[in-house]
Formats: sequence, structure tokens, C-alpha cells
Amino acid sequence: MTITADSIALHQAVEILELDQNETGQRLNEMGFLPGKSLELLISAPFGDPLAFKIDNSVIALRKEEAKLIRVKLIGTAA
Repeated sequence: MTITADSIALHQAVEILELDQNETGQRLNEMGFLPGKSLELLISAPFGDPLAFKIDNSVIALRKEEAKLIRVKLIGTAA
């Protein structure tokens, strides 16, 4: 099942499938949000914005609209 990073549950581990091909998607790619990497939602601020994600050994906060650009799949499920 393919979803976007803004809709995952707290502490849910997912795998990045792809990013939107626009300027913001390119910036996320440069920050390390690469296909195949594991991603975990650590913190959701009040009202759901911003969101803090763990990727590798880093924690990166994104706005909800930025997280919507990251398509992911739940780890252990088919794409």
C-alpha cells in the first residue's frame, strides 16, 4: 500500500519509494530522503504541523505539505 509520509502513524517505520519531481522534492532528496531509505515519524506537533522524522541517524522536521511529497510504503508489505 502506497501512502505519503504525512499520513503515517507515530513511530511507524516506512520505506521511501519516491519523491515528487519538483524543487522541494529535489531539496528533500539532497537532505537524504532517498528511495529505499527507512523513515520513522517521531513527533507530530499540535495540529499535525510540523512533523519530525528520523532518517539514518538524523531527525529532520518537515512541514506537512513537504511530507506529502514523499511516497512511502509500510515496511513488510508489498508496494
